[in-house]
Amino acid sequence: MTLHTTVPNLARPAVPSGRRPALARAGTIAAALVCTAGLGCQQPNPPGTGSDSSGGTEVPIGEGELGSYFPLVDGGTWTYVITNAAGQLQGTEIVEASVTTFDGAEAFVFVDNPNEQGEWTESTILRAGTSAERVHKEIMIPTGAKTIVDYDPGFTRFDDAWTEEGGKGERRYQRTEQKPMDPASVPDEETRGHVFTVTAVGESVTVAAGTFDCIAVERVRTTGASAGERVLLWYAAGVGKVREERPGEDRVEELSELSIPGGAVLP
Repeated sequence: MTLHTTVPNLARPAVPSGRRPALARAGTIAAALVCTAGLGCQQPNPPGTGSDSSGGTEVPIGEGELGSYFPLVDGGTWTYVITNAAGQLQGTEIVEASVTTFDGAEAFVFVDNPNEQGEWTESTILRAGTSAERVHKEIMIPTGAKTIVDYDPGFTRFDDAWTEEGGKGERRYQRTEQKPMDPASVPDEETRGHVFTVTAVGESVTVAAGTFDCIAVERVRTTGASAGERVLLWYAAGVGKVREERPGEDRVEELSELSIPGGAVLP
């Protein structure tokens, strides 16, 4: 049986070009999410062309971004169910991607829905070779940007070159945080680093959106007071992030719905 759910159409103004894209966003978002034991969809193949429909919903796999493990596609929408480690529902997160420019290069702004405090995040991500890198982030409130963060070089989200198990080394970046609404604040700069390890390739992961062959990644913070902090991530080709675990925060995110123009629409 196939379950059909609908992702709300979240209207927002066009993204301005430049170094600090800021999207105005208002209202609250509600999503009715139903999980059933019989719900399933088929995982994508590695990047390339074609599709795979055995065992569930057909997922088209295209070239370039449509085959990436972190697809940067204008109009893409990802919905996640958020729980604690015990499985208790904490909320939902809806993330939308829209194309923009950053320092003259094509980039994508990923915007999530407002939280209980009325804050949301706008992350600017671009493609650097095979890697998806976050280069800019703004924490927004209805009156504007509360916090602005820049990353140089970018903070790696996923690298499509990570196709084999094993350590992928440490990646460091300079992080600069500003509080534009606080006239007395000064930029806070620090060097941050993370070690990335691919712990599994082709790991089967089942979430509300379906069952996927994933690349599993462990990310460990190497610097500052949060050194040792672990984040566990699972990504699928043509889909993006399927699951995320943050043991230190008792937080789990699992993909429940997905819509990528020209690509996968799930469930």
